[in-house]
Amino acid sequence: MFSLETTLLGVALALDAAVVSFTIGLLHLDLPKYQKTQRGLMVCGLFGFFQFLMVWLGSFGGYYLSFSSYGHMFQIIVALIFIVIGIRVLQTSFSKEDDHIEWGLFPMIGLAIATSIDALAAGVSIGTLPGAFTSSVEIGLITLVVCGGAYFAARIVKSLPTQWLLRVAAVIFFFLGGQILVDYHF
Repeated sequence: MFSLETTLLGVALALDAAVVSFTIGLLHLDLPKYQKTQRGLMVCGLFGFFQFLMVWLGSFGGYYLSFSSYGHMFQIIVALIFIVIGIRVLQTSFSKEDDHIEWGLFPMIGLAIATSIDALAAGVSIGTLPGAFTSSVEIGLITLVVCGGAYFAARIVKSLPTQWLLRVAAVIFFFLGGQILVDYHF
């Protein structure tokens, strides 16, 4: 079922979602265990689902649409989302209050879509291959597993002060947004 090419593509596409999952895991360190598990499953499930959906939509629409003229606009939006989240997390890290960043369903869906834009482009390239739907499912499952590992790996660093973990999370979001801008020469 899993081919080497699909597995490597799935891991490559899952890496940005894994970084975001790890960062969200850092933000959830103070939650009770059941809430960490519940939110971790939500994060992994959403990221895996949207990775699958974007690859599948890209493969389905690859015959009819050209995303090259819109690719830069999507990348700017994704970069700005990451930078705004980074600013919010950084502000929270300097707050004297015990402020908790709440991640509801809609912000998580926005992050899942933002981290899956590259999967849409990858889907266009696999649209001509047989079994594109199966490859999409495999990529979604790989993303789910990789994000799960990254989210729960954040528990390892839980002994560090929360303010510093939030600052690390903010730097990661800034890096992701900046890297997108640098890659597309904006």
